[in-house]
Order: sequence, then structure tokens, then C-alpha cells
Amino acid sequence: MKKFLSFILIVAMCLSLVACGSKTLTKEEMIAVAEEFSASDIQNDSIQNIVSAKQKYCNKTILLSGTVRSIQEDYIELSASYGSNYIIDVYLSLEELVLLEQGQYITVVGTTTDEIIDSSESVAEYTFDYSHYQMPVAYLVKDKIEVTGILKGANYSYKPAYNIKIGESNVLNLIYFAEAVDTSTLENGQEITFAAKAISKNNVWHYYDAETIE
Repeated sequence: MKKFLSFILIVAMCLSLVACGSKTLTKEEMIAVAEEFSASDIQNDSIQNIVSAKQKYCNKTILLSGTVRSIQEDYIELSASYGSNYIIDVYLSLEELVLLEQGQYITVVGTTTDEIIDSSESVAEYTFDYSHYQMPVAYLVKDKIEVTGILKGANYSYKPAYNIKIGESNVLNLIYFAEAVDTSTLENGQEITFAAKAISKNNVWHYYDAETIE
């Protein structure tokens, strides 16, 4: 009887250890240990050397920024751009998925697996091949970004948007200010820093609910 009880105790201890070893990290715990990368990093490194890229990005906890390529029932496809052929399938909660839009630039944190799934899509007579890194456990960290740009006046085709120049690009993007922002104080040519929801549409960034940062 004592031997049987000892056996049961040992089994219970082993199961306890297994459970502890497979414990899913919380969002805060992941952020504390995560390495920070962008979807562009994964795209470029995978093209250059997929073996090295797998060692760098697979089975890792990653703080990852990129653009939402598509939204599925229980995950999003995150990539550097819509045309990228290396994609990260990021599984999020329903509460987080409903907050997102296609083309939105976001940051997530999660743990990847060592699996990369190949897929293909046909458009007209063309077939495009894709490779999907897997992030089955993930959390949404940021659905807004901070940006600095130069105001270039009101855009009358997209009222109440303003034109804004970001960096050295000659393409003017669009910014829509939050209701609390007093736009009467803004001047053409003024540099501003703001936080906004950024969504790419036809190669133009639209910044929604923008709030200026002093």
C-alpha cells in the first residue's frame, strides 16, 4: 500500500512539473523577455537565408510590428506590406481581433513555433507563393503609433483630412484629427508629433483619431 501511495505521489509531482513547464506566459511576462523585431526584418532575413532566419525567429518570444494583411476568424496575417511573401500568422483573442482593420500597422507580442507553412494564391493567370511563420499564442500591444511629420494643408478631397509629409518621401499621407484637437491652431509647414491609428490604403497612410503630442 505504501509503495502504491508513493507511486501515486510521484506521478502527481511529475504532472505538476509538466503543467508548470507548459504554463503560458502573460502579456506582461512576454513583453519583459521579448526580442523586438519588425515584419520587414523577418521578410528580409528570410529572403537572404531561411535557415538563419528560422534560428533567429522560430521558437522565440517576439515583440513584433507590422501591417495587418488580412483578418481571419481567429488570427491575423501580419506582414511588412501586402506584397510580402513571408507572413506571420498571429492568433489573437476575439476581443482583440474586432479592434483591427486590414492595412493597420500594429504591434503584438507572442511566441512562435518552429513551423513554417507554405501556401499559394492565384490572381488571374498568376500564382503567388507565401510562407507563414506561426505565432499561436499572442497579445495585441499597440493599435496606434507615434509619428512626426510636416503639415501640408487641408485635403479637400478627403475632408476633414489634412495632408502630412512623413520623412523624405514625396508622397503626402492623410491625417484625421480627433475631435478634442483644436485644428485652428495648426499651421501649414508646422512639424507635429502625434499618436494615431495608421492604416495603409493604396500605398497612402491614413492616420485616424490623431492626437498631438507635446
